[in-house]
Amino acid sequence: MTSSAPATPRVARRIALVGRANSGKTSVLMHLTGSLQRPVNFPGSSVECIESSVVEAGVTLNVVDLPGIGSLQATSRDEELALEVLHGRSGQRPDLLCVVLDASKLAVELAFLQSVRALGLPIVVALTKIDVATAEGFPIDAPRLQQALGLPAVVVHGVRGTGAPELRRTLATAALVPANANAAAVAVAPAARTLRASRTDRIDRWLLHPLLGPVALLGVVLGMFQLVFVVADPFLGWIEAAQGFVSDHVGGWLPDGAWRSFVVDGVINGVGSSLVFVPQIALLIAFVTVIEATGYMARAVFLLDRMLRCVGLSGKSFVPLASSFACAIPGIVASRILGDERDRLATIAVAPLMSCSARLPVYVVLLAAFFPPHQAGLLLFLLYLLGIVVAVLVALVLRRTVLRGGTSMLLMELPAYQRPRCRLVFAHTLFAVKSFLRTAGTVILVATMVVWALGYFPRPAAIHEQFEAQRTAAPAGTEGDATRAQLDAAEAAAYLEQSWLATAGKAVQPVFAPAGFDWRMTVGVLAAFPARELVVPTLGTLYSLGEVEASADEPDVRLSTALREQKGADGKPALDGLIALAVMVFFALCSQCAGTLAAIRRETNGWKWPVFTFVYMTVLAWLAAVAVYQIGRLCGYGG
Repeated sequence: MTSSAPATPRVARRIALVGRANSGKTSVLMHLTGSLQRPVNFPGSSVECIESSVVEAGVTLNVVDLPGIGSLQATSRDEELALEVLHGRSGQRPDLLCVVLDASKLAVELAFLQSVRALGLPIVVALTKIDVATAEGFPIDAPRLQQALGLPAVVVHGVRGTGAPELRRTLATAALVPANANAAAVAVAPAARTLRASRTDRIDRWLLHPLLGPVALLGVVLGMFQLVFVVADPFLGWIEAAQGFVSDHVGGWLPDGAWRSFVVDGVINGVGSSLVFVPQIALLIAFVTVIEATGYMARAVFLLDRMLRCVGLSGKSFVPLASSFACAIPGIVASRILGDERDRLATIAVAPLMSCSARLPVYVVLLAAFFPPHQAGLLLFLLYLLGIVVAVLVALVLRRTVLRGGTSMLLMELPAYQRPRCRLVFAHTLFAVKSFLRTAGTVILVATMVVWALGYFPRPAAIHEQFEAQRTAAPAGTEGDATRAQLDAAEAAAYLEQSWLATAGKAVQPVFAPAGFDWRMTVGVLAAFPARELVVPTLGTLYSLGEVEASADEPDVRLSTALREQKGADGKPALDGLIALAVMVFFALCSQCAGTLAAIRRETNGWKWPVFTFVYMTVLAWLAAVAVYQIGRLCGYGG
């Protein structure tokens, strides 16, 4: 029996990435470890520690990206988290600090480095944004700077990643000797900066102008939604055509019955209906990533500070509110950056009013069904604007009543404008699409299976016998084929009308009748309360099970067409543009996400605020939907 030599134990180092907000820490982490993160260049975007590992020269580097700090005195919860790690109060203290310095703001960064030396930990300096400093008019002599600092220093290019391998080697081999806390600060000559205005200053003269700035911001947001809808419209048609092709061919291979209905109506038309809005999600994520990467998002925070301060919030509240457009959960977590507790609670309570990406499917399907593309883009913008306006009003009421007093001050440095990295934009867009597709393949699939079963059963034999007799009596030829196709659709509708799902929907429908919702839309609303992503596949399954406008020439009706052509018991359209608008308003304001309510409970340490948020948003959504429908009817719109 042979024995192998014992393996050499691998050495591990815990390294903390430390830096001020917008110093480039997240970019350094990505290049160091190869992990995909989302660098956002406005303060408060990181409220949690992100850890990633990499092996270099036999040493495991456990790199922790800390939230940005301005000093060793915490002013918010995210800074408290970073300082707990640095002081070792949260567990293991770092073995080594990698202090990330922004070369374009070197005077301030060197003062920060001097304060970090007082921690008595070994330090390696990563110098970022050398190219930005050069473009702004004050190039940096990195070797002389390193010599003056008396610390290992490596230049890292945030876009290309050059310098990252050298930084990895330095972190793996640097002596773990505490930095000299008494080292003299490095002076930066005032003449280093030229007297001419930088490129960033010239752009900001226009984009931060008191009048032109808000107009430009409004134009950017409106243009984003218009482009998202208009550009994605052709892709929507292609996806619907592909769905119809698959549905027709798979349905042709399977015999009539429960199994065929499950595969075609439940899986293909249910899950497939939710895939229609993938292009919109991709375009929206790409657009927002570009805005963040250029540095314009920080300007939006600055421009909105005055408006938010009028309702008791600050521009800092814009950070969690902006995050909520993608998903309310990280937005609620991001409220930790707010120093005042009343300010934080008000922000948490209104964050779910921002139209997250899960609401986009409802908007896309209904806008595509009832409005032309040039109108749909404007309406999409107005729906997002509705959430913002209502959030401002709710925040104003809260800050004048139960959350009266206190405020968070906005203190931030505007980053230099930068060119967005195409690779990073593509990577984040791809990640968002993959994340949605995973949801479609798990949660949405299970939900559509449940909805299909409730909508398919029971199957009384009497209904089949009734329609079979009428099909048999139909004449032969083309006219008889059309009649039999109509009878098939009518039979499917009859089965659906007496299903378990229809029974439940009709029982609740009187509550939503003042808003014009029929029982099918009511079922969609109920199915969406656990998660908004479920409404479109639910409607896709319902309208597939109960097609009433099928014909021999066009037996397969896509969801948008089915929504337009669905008839009520009186023979009139069950849905029109007015009802669709009421439905979208309801979804824009309603709280339909169990994960969001759980995040509110976690951040507020109790059930009071999640229950309050759910109740006020649901009541508000119902009232708004009823108002839209009833006022529209009085003005002569709708049926």
